[in-house]
Amino acid sequence: MPGILTLTMNPALDVHTSVPQLMPTEKMRCGVPRYDPGGGGVNVARALVSLGTAAAAVVTSGGHSGAHLRALLANDGVEVHAVSIAEPTRESMTITEQWTDNQYRFVLPGPVLRMPEERRCLRVVDQNLPTDGYLVVSGSMPPGCSGAFFTRIATIAARHNCRIIVDTSGPALRHVTNAHLLKPSIRELRDHVGAALADRRSQVAASRDLIAAKVCEIVVISLGRGGALLVTADSATDYDGIPVPSGTGVGAGDNMVAAITYGLAREWTLIEAVRFGTAAGAATLLTPGTQPAERAEVDRLYARAVAEAA
Repeated sequence: MPGILTLTMNPALDVHTSVPQLMPTEKMRCGVPRYDPGGGGVNVARALVSLGTAAAAVVTSGGHSGAHLRALLANDGVEVHAVSIAEPTRESMTITEQWTDNQYRFVLPGPVLRMPEERRCLRVVDQNLPTDGYLVVSGSMPPGCSGAFFTRIATIAARHNCRIIVDTSGPALRHVTNAHLLKPSIRELRDHVGAALADRRSQVAASRDLIAAKVCEIVVISLGRGGALLVTADSATDYDGIPVPSGTGVGAGDNMVAAITYGLAREWTLIEAVRFGTAAGAATLLTPGTQPAERAEVDRLYARAVAEAA
């Protein structure tokens, strides 16, 4: 099986806790915190290990929060390649209000990345990228990351005959080039193209515009509980949402990307790999915090996943 490397330029140490009720100005006593390694590529790597395959992760790391994240990630069975940076790794906090069960997510800004640090990240990717494998670039880009970053990543991947899978958003999405597969959410795609994309026809058309512009070869749009839409240059496939009990949805997109990559690395058909991805995304709703989906639940939901021509 081809190797898989993930890249997280802006990881986070995720802190999860709870309070009886959120109240302004009051001192609120929190429950015992749980710490998880977070960030797009970090979550993808953890999910791959949970699915039963090896994964390596390149992460930026600074300060005590970065050291804590590295230790947690290694404890999850991920091979970690850390790139030291001057500023501390960011933290994010999820607080559950017990009386309503509502969740509130607070995300701190990431460290500013200096150009020498960006170059070191690229060098570590080049040194560890598996030939004929997969590189998953997932998550937000930190302040300071250059507009040429994705072009340089594409050059490195081509040198290793490696396919790139990208899941990012915002300004970074405008710089993506020559990816094998792009996985935006419908909200991210709407923001990117500046249109409502209210129906399948417009969603397929927007995806094919990206393909024609050499941004990627394949687009998989995650639609939340509405399922997913797979688009290539000459076909489109709809995936129904899989009914599961209500959950947080934190990390569902990352688990989806992990499962798609898992399937492609095993030479499954594209349609089946994305079907597996929709099952993994749904299974994430059954796990706490940013814990990856359990393989048994993914397999159970995979049997219920339905795909049909769009």
